[in-house]
Amino acid sequence: MCYNRSLPPKFLGDMPFWKGLLLIVPYASRTYLILATILPIFLIAPLFYPGYIETHIGYIPLWNIADLKANIGNLFWQPHIVTNVSLFKSGGLLPYYIAALLPVSPLTGFKLVIALGWVSGSVGMFLWLKSWFGESGALIAALVYCYLPYQIATVYVRGAWSESFFLGLLPGVILVSTYLVTSPKWKLLPFAATGWLALGLTHLGLTMWALAFVTVLLIVVHPRQLFLPLISMLTGTFMATTISWLILTPTFTNNVIFADHLLYPFQLLSAHWGNGASLSGWADGLPFQLGMISVGLTILTVTMWQTQPVLPAEISRRDRRLIFFLIAGLFFIGLTLTVARPFWQLPITGTLSSLFLTYPWQLLGFSGLCFAVISGAALWVEPQLSHLPLLASLILMIVLGSYAYLEPTFIPTNQIPSAPAGIIGNNELLLLEPTFTVKTTGDTAGLNTGETTLPLVVHGDLVPQDTLYFNLIWQPLTNFEQNWKLFIHLVDSNDNVLAQFDGYPQFVKDPNTESYLTSQWIPGQQIADRYPLQLPSEMPPGPYRIYVGLYDETTFARLPVATDSNGRVILAVE
Repeated sequence: MCYNRSLPPKFLGDMPFWKGLLLIVPYASRTYLILATILPIFLIAPLFYPGYIETHIGYIPLWNIADLKANIGNLFWQPHIVTNVSLFKSGGLLPYYIAALLPVSPLTGFKLVIALGWVSGSVGMFLWLKSWFGESGALIAALVYCYLPYQIATVYVRGAWSESFFLGLLPGVILVSTYLVTSPKWKLLPFAATGWLALGLTHLGLTMWALAFVTVLLIVVHPRQLFLPLISMLTGTFMATTISWLILTPTFTNNVIFADHLLYPFQLLSAHWGNGASLSGWADGLPFQLGMISVGLTILTVTMWQTQPVLPAEISRRDRRLIFFLIAGLFFIGLTLTVARPFWQLPITGTLSSLFLTYPWQLLGFSGLCFAVISGAALWVEPQLSHLPLLASLILMIVLGSYAYLEPTFIPTNQIPSAPAGIIGNNELLLLEPTFTVKTTGDTAGLNTGETTLPLVVHGDLVPQDTLYFNLIWQPLTNFEQNWKLFIHLVDSNDNVLAQFDGYPQFVKDPNTESYLTSQWIPGQQIADRYPLQLPSEMPPGPYRIYVGLYDETTFARLPVATDSNGRVILAVE
């Protein structure tokens, strides 16, 4: 399944592993390998923008990469800046270390890891499937896999870079594991185990699913050569689990009701492309489409495979490999749908769901891989599709089928904050770049007429009856199910309140203008806000502070703030 038919397995097993891999790609095939390496360029192109991508996770990766760079000698470092750590559900340590060890800025390192994941996924798929489908079929499978809408949304909507890197490593790890089938040599076991170690250190929860997936694949396709690959898989996964358990201190509490995020069938085929959060029910803000190219080529492959009067000599209508990937793809899709609710509510599966996954739709990455394999098989079942005009048309169709999704929202480099000024809730809402300005007349500011504002540092000390403006940027990191109210208190050194604001953030009194309340906020979005505070006619001299927080209007319960027991972000007015 993963070896070159022109070379007997014994011959492959008698040479170094790396030479065997080179022989998987003989000289004549290297043009296709180059294409598999280059053609993901359209996916990577948005990363060349000189700025950051606005995604659900905000600036969290950049802040933690910068922190790791500053503490690279700390062997027990873990992501801790605005991060809830889970042993299985969180992104692993490997992407952070790759980005931190590169001699580039955290922003560039972050982008390079994403790009490396996409290229690795394409090359890994090509090398894995070349000996089965031939060069052209393997290339099509590789491109379908990379251009899956789910993969694009994982990066450019969710910002889940560890999950994206996991999906990039997965085909190569399967290749290395199945190589042990054709070359069952103990000396190759460390290579395969290292692949699973890397996979586990990228995303341990998804690795557990990958372990089950590849085990069943080997049982179905290579039942007699299962021992060595299974040993390598278990060894690498055990090492990754041990390392993660020793280093990570879990702080994650699952507030997500897993079964509430099961999908409806129409969502898998919908043309909707949104950047909202995953919500309960059918009106979801995230795109979950399987991809029309992936679905179309899968249907085409199955149709030709079962209905063509004459098939190539090496193809059977009962080919276990095709049957496995077709059933596995449908199985993973079924697990994401509402019909699977009774399955996920069973005691064992319910425990596994809460342990390894945050959302059921994370399994779409595995279904996408299965359908990409079936898509590439179209050129194996019908060799005429490998002829250059048709092959070029398929490549163009794959790229154009997802091209419209490659328009993320960008943030200029000079607007990236070095750290959050405040964190509200359980890493739910960030307060960024607070500044203070004072209203003044145009004459004072050097203008002829009107009023304007000056930065407090330019204006000087506050005086009674000044109007102080508190300017900030909100960045939610989760979806709020209710509209929280905001309090802002300006206090003196004795905690006496001098001025305050109490109301809904982004509330607009004008009936012709729609308010933008917290239940409408999109994770990762930057929301600029400003609040006037009218100073009293008498007030003591400074220093002054600002207290900021959110509360429930009905119960008056405040969202917690880790640094203050009273639920307040405390800022100096300066």
